[in-house]
Amino acid sequence: MKKPYKIAAKAIVFDGDRVLVLRKSPAERSARDTHGWDFPGGGLEPSEPLMEALYREVLEETGLQMKVIGPAYIYDDIQEEKHLIIIKFACHQPVGQIRLSSEHESYQWTRMSELSQSPYPEWMKEEIRRAYRIYME
Repeated sequence: MKKPYKIAAKAIVFDGDRVLVLRKSPAERSARDTHGWDFPGGGLEPSEPLMEALYREVLEETGLQMKVIGPAYIYDDIQEEKHLIIIKFACHQPVGQIRLSSEHESYQWTRMSELSQSPYPEWMKEEIRRAYRIYME
């Protein structure tokens, strides 16, 4: 059986030596059985260009506008109901005041010097480090 593709765009946003990490709402955490940490972003609408989706999702979820530096990580997950592809982008120069959507309950600006001690999963820390290298180039 052929599975439908679902494409999502996520932003790893830097402001100086800090990175933005969101905490999913309790409803989002229980619905998806996840660790609860997240980057802003989400799925593309039909016929929506990738970069427009990224800007739209970040604005909807955080109230921020930002600039994209470039792709940092591509995640491919073949699930029971769909084939999920997530493209994560290194971003910077956030503008605006954070206003979280109902999908998230809180946010943190984590300093890169404190990343190793943060509660984020190791794969997320590695994605942040990779995006940070792109940001610093």
